[in-house]
Amino acid sequence: MSLKLPRDNEKCFSTKAFKKMKRLRLLQLAGVKLDGDFEYLSRSLRWLSWNGFSSTHIPTNFYRENLVSIELENSNVKLLWKEAQVL
Repeated sequence: MSLKLPRDNEKCFSTKAFKKMKRLRLLQLAGVKLDGDFEYLSRSLRWLSWNGFSSTHIPTNFYRENLVSIELENSNVKLLWKEAQVL
């Protein structure tokens, strides 16, 4: 799934929109902000590309076991995770 919006027209969506997308494997976002619990993102997600990710860290409840690639271009990330993670 790909959703690209103009930077000057950034939109905020609830993470609950992904609740029923259990088999989502590819997600590409730009000009999008997600608000809510990141556990709603698919556990099957393999590739995440998020241009303009606004948080300073990746949420701890974001399931990353099957993730192969993560691209956070133009993001505010300072730390990947706040707590130690087993990879």
